[in-house]
Amino acid sequence: AMAADRLRFHEMGLDNRLMKALADLGWAQPTLIQEKAIPLALDGKDILARARTGSGKTAAYAVPLIQRILASKETVCEQAVRALVLVPTKELGHQVHTMFRQLTAYCARDVRVADISGKADLSAQRPILMEKPDVVVGTPSRVLAHLAARNVTLSASLEALVIDEADLLFSFGFESDLKGLLCHLPKIYQAFLMSATLNEDVEALKELVLHNPVTLKLQGSQLPDSSQLQQYSIQCEEEDKFLLVYTLLKLGLVRSKTLVFVDAVDRCYRLKLFLEQFSIPACVLNSELPVQSRCHIIMQFNQGFYNYIIATDEHTVADPTVTVLQGKKRGTASRGRGKDEEYGVSRGVDFHNVSNVINFDFPKTVESYIHRVGRTARAGNPGTALTFVSHTELDLLAQIQDALAGDNSESALKPYGFKMEEIEGFRYRCRDAMRSVTKQAIKEARLKEIKQELLNSEKLKTYFEDNPRDLQLLRHDKDLHPAIIKPHLKNVPEYLILRAPVRRRCPQSSSPRPAMIPTSTVPLDCGKGFRFEERCSLLPRHRFSCGSFIGC
Repeated sequence: AMAADRLRFHEMGLDNRLMKALADLGWAQPTLIQEKAIPLALDGKDILARARTGSGKTAAYAVPLIQRILASKETVCEQAVRALVLVPTKELGHQVHTMFRQLTAYCARDVRVADISGKADLSAQRPILMEKPDVVVGTPSRVLAHLAARNVTLSASLEALVIDEADLLFSFGFESDLKGLLCHLPKIYQAFLMSATLNEDVEALKELVLHNPVTLKLQGSQLPDSSQLQQYSIQCEEEDKFLLVYTLLKLGLVRSKTLVFVDAVDRCYRLKLFLEQFSIPACVLNSELPVQSRCHIIMQFNQGFYNYIIATDEHTVADPTVTVLQGKKRGTASRGRGKDEEYGVSRGVDFHNVSNVINFDFPKTVESYIHRVGRTARAGNPGTALTFVSHTELDLLAQIQDALAGDNSESALKPYGFKMEEIEGFRYRCRDAMRSVTKQAIKEARLKEIKQELLNSEKLKTYFEDNPRDLQLLRHDKDLHPAIIKPHLKNVPEYLILRAPVRRRCPQSSSPRPAMIPTSTVPLDCGKGFRFEERCSLLPRHRFSCGSFIGC
């Protein structure tokens, strides 16, 4: 629909105090999910909504909940918990709480909101719940614990239940908690399921909590447009992948927070051990790690402790609800044991301010590509995605191109303007590093990290709850196999970098670009006291020239 035909907030019959808050947020026009969901919710319908992360899903249920509470306060004076919002992580709980606080800026006395998703003691949160806030935000396990302790009751007063990021609840191990929690709810209540994907987990939740729901499968853009998200592909074979990722990271061509996706646990550790040779620290996030460790890695990544996370994306192998690309199957499927079968890091896990996504291994489905790349360019921030493609995967690339093209014939993934011959001088160093990354080294690294993370997750859990500051000292990017690290690979020798005078920037290149393609003058330490400044840009129109690392 054209913008002129779109429904606006002032046409939804919202309370003036809510309208003021929306104006303060600068929301003149509702997003597509808000335009469709808010009127249905105000009519009392149960809603199952699929919309991408960053599409305004939180406000799509928060606005009608606040409106409903304000309307009921005009006739009912008794204070009670009227709405429960369940989230898979405490980080998402904080985000939801912040959104409610912003929307209730002019009615905070009438609509009280409490976030109990944190790790504080139940006794510390009890006074908050005894005041009977109108909206409670929390994880299923935390809410169930308070119900068991009789710090809150929901059976008589609850009017609405929201499950946000519904496709993650089961994957975070909350299935039994959620089923136990539902026993404490009244028989009749309005329910919302908000999800980025509609998979088997969401279908199971739908049967548990929804009654004759309206299903919204919005066909809006699945990824931000090219002004916000730049997508590139580069054709390279197996050895070239390692050479290329080393060059991008070591020379600072990829900067800031970066997610690197691979297709198997073994590949995670192979790449991590490879990067360790060059003193490039990275975290591994995979299905074998305990849930608490995964959450802690993501939390510290969000806080800036690490710049690089290597993640597996395995849920698509076993999930029959997604569309598998029709191409040659990869022969490197993970054979690891003890995996969390519902694990899938690309499915809406709440990473903050990710500048770049690198698909080191090609995603197996269109949905997987969208969710991987969707971790960057969020909340209006720019982002860059780079996908490595082998010659056997060109047909799969074409399928993704077709899926993302829509009505626009322009290709979504542009060729990455990079001349591999210009980094041939680094190849012998990469081969030297790869010789140390044996199958035995990978096996030992996996066992070492699992033992280490189990210790962190279980034995120290109680200690860290009492001493949260010490938790910050627990890092996940330590060397896993120090014995095979070659110190001479840490620095880049001067003779490998051809210097040229930095030319002035063209007027056409003054616009800001994502962190993967820096255009500013960057000091780079190459070891032995040698420092130089280079201007680097890998856009197709700013390729390396004359064998030099130079931009325009």
